[in-house]
Amino acid sequence: MLWWTIQQLKLKNPEARKEAIRKLTVEDHPKATAALAVCLQDAVVEIREAAALALGGHRSDRSLIALIPALKDPEPSVREAAVAAIRALGNKAAIEALLGCLEDPASGVRSQAARALQILEWTPESPSRKAWFYVGLGEMQKAAEVGDEAFEPLARVVETGTYYQRKAAIEALAGLGGERILEICLQCLKDPDEPVRTTAVETLRQLADPRALKPLMLALKDFSKNVRATAAEALGQIGNHEAAPPLLKALEDKAWEVREAAIVALGRIEETQAVTPLCERLGDPDREVREAAAKVLGQLVDPRAIGPLVLALKDPEDPVRQAAHHALNLIEPAWPQSPDAQIVAPQLKAALKDRDYWVRQAAASALARIGDVPTDESGDTTIGDTRYYRRLAAVEILVRALDDFDHELRIAAADALGRIGQKSAARPLRQLLQSGDEDLRLAAERALEILGVRRQPDQPVITRGDIFSV
Repeated sequence: MLWWTIQQLKLKNPEARKEAIRKLTVEDHPKATAALAVCLQDAVVEIREAAALALGGHRSDRSLIALIPALKDPEPSVREAAVAAIRALGNKAAIEALLGCLEDPASGVRSQAARALQILEWTPESPSRKAWFYVGLGEMQKAAEVGDEAFEPLARVVETGTYYQRKAAIEALAGLGGERILEICLQCLKDPDEPVRTTAVETLRQLADPRALKPLMLALKDFSKNVRATAAEALGQIGNHEAAPPLLKALEDKAWEVREAAIVALGRIEETQAVTPLCERLGDPDREVREAAAKVLGQLVDPRAIGPLVLALKDPEDPVRQAAHHALNLIEPAWPQSPDAQIVAPQLKAALKDRDYWVRQAAASALARIGDVPTDESGDTTIGDTRYYRRLAAVEILVRALDDFDHELRIAAADALGRIGQKSAARPLRQLLQSGDEDLRLAAERALEILGVRRQPDQPVITRGDIFSV
């Protein structure tokens, strides 16, 4: 049957020849090995590839001798199959031939060669070989640790590797720095794969080289939101005012990530022309965008932002309110007394009827700061008025609830004490300002603002929100 199978290798039908090769894979016979070696010269690529893989099952020196010439086959798939077959043979005599495959133009061949050398327990004898070896194994960062010798292997991966290999190679090259990585990243801005373009832009952000300014401005038009957002961050890092016009346009981007990144970038370059557009972003549908706008407006310290920021104090999201409050203090510590704050008071009053409880609460708190909320309790506090006793009873119950084991109930009680408006609740609320529970402290502060009660001089100031930097 061996003779008949070998005869089938002469058939014109490629599929019939491939079937014969499959049968010869398990025929560990010198004649079968010789017949498969002849197939390595076949005109059909698939036949050469199948023959190479089949020889890997014939554990003999004859197989290795036949496979080594196939390492120079013009087709990458055949070379890769030949390396895989040599790896299966496990013959250390192949090491010298495999070393040349570490620098093969095809990533698959390099990968197979590195794995074959690893199985053969080969140890790199030079920094260059070590870099090529690690690149073949896919360990890009280890290759970069070799130093400048790793640049060429990593650059080769950027040219010929799969998208995830190219991405990893760019990240590794970033650690090497220098002019060469700048050029590679600029070229990769046109890569067909989004993760590669994003990584290239991120590397340019780290380099912060002014020569990347115009390419990054063009990247703001990329169809990928990740690339656009990262490009905006990179432009902010470079810090050139030439980037202001495209960044201002990016404030209208359909992706919130891009709008937020553009806002932060405008803050980094301290673009004063961005004040009005940033004030408009305080009404953005996305919370992160509104919060970023408030923070950057605080950094720009422009009085034109006071009115919009005061209105942002009634935002339904607490992080936005905190950012707006902090920004106002940066722009003008005495903002509650400013004309801009007084002008928007009617809009805050209108928000007292909002369907959202937190919007109403925030609006009331903002009005209390401005001093535009009546807190007179006359009419409700006379001894003859039954509402007075109901109020006292409610306050007593709520004050007890401030010590309840339930965290949410304590916060709700503090908020309710502010809404009731009984100033006798000020003392227990003041005590909460010393609490280790931040949420409870903030609730107490909101209630005291609505009551119009000022802090005593010996009480520490409770700052809302974290100190931020853009």
